[in-house]
Amino acid sequence: MSTVSAWQAQLGEVGDHLDLRSVFADVATDLSDVERFLGQILDEGPQAVRDAASHLFKAGGKRLRPALVLFGAKFGQYRYQDVRGVAAAAELIHMATLVHDDIIDRADVRRGQPTVHALWGEQAAVLTGDYLFAKAFSLLSEAPVGGVVGVMADVVFRMCSGEIAQNVAARQNTLPDEGQYLDRIAAKTAVFIAQSCRAGAMACRADAAVQQALYDYGYAMGMGFQIVDDLLDLTAEPKTLGKAIGSDLRAHVITLPVIHGLQASQRRSELRTIAQGTEVNGESVQTVREILERAGSFTYAETLAKNFIDEAKASLAKLCDLPARASLLAMADFVLERQL
Repeated sequence: MSTVSAWQAQLGEVGDHLDLRSVFADVATDLSDVERFLGQILDEGPQAVRDAASHLFKAGGKRLRPALVLFGAKFGQYRYQDVRGVAAAAELIHMATLVHDDIIDRADVRRGQPTVHALWGEQAAVLTGDYLFAKAFSLLSEAPVGGVVGVMADVVFRMCSGEIAQNVAARQNTLPDEGQYLDRIAAKTAVFIAQSCRAGAMACRADAAVQQALYDYGYAMGMGFQIVDDLLDLTAEPKTLGKAIGSDLRAHVITLPVIHGLQASQRRSELRTIAQGTEVNGESVQTVREILERAGSFTYAETLAKNFIDEAKASLAKLCDLPARASLLAMADFVLERQL
């Protein structure tokens, strides 16, 4: 099975109710070409990083960010050649952050596969991530609208700022409040998704109001997406998740369900002791799951995620009634219904 075919097959397995292949239908042909283009880019890389980057690429992924670039472009003067490099760059930036995040988190498994640093070591992983970043911005420099580079540079700046804040909190073993958590996920996730939508529209010369509506959609969807992601880290089954549950808690990254539980649970003292403990194991993760379930913390997180998704959908009302708009509405629903 080719890489593109394997990726397309994977899309059909994601989510119990929504099939991403149908959500991506309006950009399916061009998105498949982006997938081929990415494979070509990685095959042409230096041998020192080629194997590592290809391993990460072939491990799969939903290609959400390049899809959003293409959907955003549909609301402008759509020309695929104007936006192909931007879409590929968005995925390369995402891949680079995954490589670097896995090093920071000491994660040995991602998507059920060994991580780059687990197979090739930290030095090779750092260089692989740096190469992917550099190639992404080389592609962005070729975009027909110069502002795209600045938009995506802002993404990397904000993500790094969010990661730094998260790591400082983890090292100091401090427990954030809900506002600090929301600021962190905005920097680490929501801005990237928002700017992916905007960058596609910008590359195809959509007007400023359209770009803003797409940014607002992407930002709210990104917030919902990350809350769901953090929820799944505690509620999904390990086989489905592709890694051990509670990986955030083990890394002393405190997410919304835990923050809520620290306020709402009658066992908040026990929860605090686990969250700030020197080592979190499988047994303590199960204890946390029980505490949060009884405190209604998972339901609270689900409700907040839904509120953000409703905001995302409301932003789409400002856009023309194109097939791409219907796809973005369906993608918002997918965020809530996904199981991995």
